[in-house]
Amino acid sequence: MRRGLRFPDAPADSSESRGPVYTTKDDVESLGVSLGPALHDACGDRLGDIEWFRSPWQKSGAATGNTAWRLPNGRVIDAIVKVPVGYSEYYWSTRLGEVDPMWWESEECRHLPVPRVVAHGMELGGYDIAWIVQERIAGQTVGKDLDDERMNQLFLAAARFHTRTRAIKPAERTEPASEPDWRAILDRGRTRATDNELNRLDEWLGAIDAVDRLLPTLLDRWHARPMDTWCHGDLHPGNVMIRDDCMASADPRCGVLIDFSLVHPGHWVEDALYLERMYWGHESALGGIEPVRSLAEHRLLLGLHADETDEQLADVRRLLMGVTSPAFLRHENDPVYLNAAIDKVREILPRFGGSL
Repeated sequence: MRRGLRFPDAPADSSESRGPVYTTKDDVESLGVSLGPALHDACGDRLGDIEWFRSPWQKSGAATGNTAWRLPNGRVIDAIVKVPVGYSEYYWSTRLGEVDPMWWESEECRHLPVPRVVAHGMELGGYDIAWIVQERIAGQTVGKDLDDERMNQLFLAAARFHTRTRAIKPAERTEPASEPDWRAILDRGRTRATDNELNRLDEWLGAIDAVDRLLPTLLDRWHARPMDTWCHGDLHPGNVMIRDDCMASADPRCGVLIDFSLVHPGHWVEDALYLERMYWGHESALGGIEPVRSLAEHRLLLGLHADETDEQLADVRRLLMGVTSPAFLRHENDPVYLNAAIDKVREILPRFGGSL
């Protein structure tokens, strides 16, 4: 009988069985080593030796290993093994990236906006464990060089991801497992801003009070947003690789989006704002590119929706993210970021009838 360890980070409402969650570096690497023989049994002589590692930016609890894979035509490619793979990562990796090995060199396959998957399964050594073998992208992340060309590749990859996921499975509105208590977060922000004598304290307290008064209106607008997009959930330059084999041509399709552990239904501006917020106070690093506008342009080129209403929704989210920053000083204590956040709040508040 197979024992249930499938999808260690499956959603709470998933029907999949749940087992232990491996979170430490030693845990996941030890698990990978122990499952190596079972992986070779499952893959036959196509899978090479595995060198296990754990990426510092990796969100999932999977062990990851560098390896090689032999295609049916005899060609050997660099590959990556992931095990155990969570529900979201497995679902989207296999549905977006699985290709017929006989068509590996086709134009469409070579320009997929996600890694190509060569093998996968949901059982290993008598356990219900999901695993994936996919190509190892030969190239750098966008984060190595944030010029216009690389940022264009990043946003095109994100827009193509939105397009392809929509074709596989339409996103539907879902209720979050637990809605943040925004009023409690604002209260915590007041307390921590005061206790830490935050720079521009009077402005922070005035902004928190102003948003507190507007909170019902802001939340009504945000909760009513269309949730028709599968958002990547972790869109940043470290999660977009650039294929070496097409870099010389500056092909905008070189961008490859990785790490699907946080994919969720939502509104497309969530992906753009996730990246934008990372650079508050450091906007020059983006070379003048505005993430929301840039992603909107790429979506429109692919026939997806984007208009001025989306920009207004983005402002609602910016306001909520910015004004609650003092509540999370343990993670958001960069003075440059905090100054940018309060400036952003001051700029947006009047658009919703608020003021300091």
